[in-house]
Amino acid sequence: MSEKSALSAAEEIDHIWALLRRQGYAVTDDEAIGLPSQFREHFSRAYFNEETLKHDEGDWPIDRKRARDVIRYYWFDSDLELEEHDRITIMNRAGIAGEREHHRIPLLKDALGAAFARALLHLVPEERRQPDGTLGVNMFRTYTNVVESPHQDNEEFIILYVLDRIGSGATSYLYEVTADGDAMPTPVLEQQLNPGQVLIFEDKRFLHGATPLEPPPGEATARRDVLVCTVDYRATYLEQAPEPRCGITVTRRGI
Repeated sequence: MSEKSALSAAEEIDHIWALLRRQGYAVTDDEAIGLPSQFREHFSRAYFNEETLKHDEGDWPIDRKRARDVIRYYWFDSDLELEEHDRITIMNRAGIAGEREHHRIPLLKDALGAAFARALLHLVPEERRQPDGTLGVNMFRTYTNVVESPHQDNEEFIILYVLDRIGSGATSYLYEVTADGDAMPTPVLEQQLNPGQVLIFEDKRFLHGATPLEPPPGEATARRDVLVCTVDYRATYLEQAPEPRCGITVTRRGI
């Protein structure tokens, strides 16, 4: 990254922090936060294919394909250390009780995967960063319904990054949540995210979701490829099992 590009990314991150502090969400894009220009093409080719993405029994919507990773992170002032977490098990998520396993992609073996994780973790305001934690990275390919209903994931921050979309629809929305846990009648955000765009928001403040996909005129099929990432609470992974620090891929350097 050039000195000019690094400065521009730092300014954009400051702007994102200000928006998160004020309103709880922000929309940006991959170039603005310093991801390499080849990132989207590389990720689409390497991971969003029939060999990598799978539909697992019981997952919903029934035509959704997915893969995932969980990355362990450690902050040392402004320096960041990453390693593959020992497990990726989903517990009691999306209205599905019990444990679920999905196809794992160890992203830290890929230099651009590590760059992606770093870029997302730097979006969290400094005063909100945990000294260590986990980042869940979920790769979704959907063709019809993106989600079933407005929901929360019970994590600290949610980050959506759209890689590709064929057709229209898939308008992302956020409804503020009242003290009683009800959704406000009018969304604070309704926006169709285009390829390259990033939405980050504080999960506990909103119910979120997206409208169904709509095929292009004269076509039968729509499609959206998206990474849905979670900056997790400790209870999701770290308070349920030991935390091994050896024999795992480790990567450490600045963004």
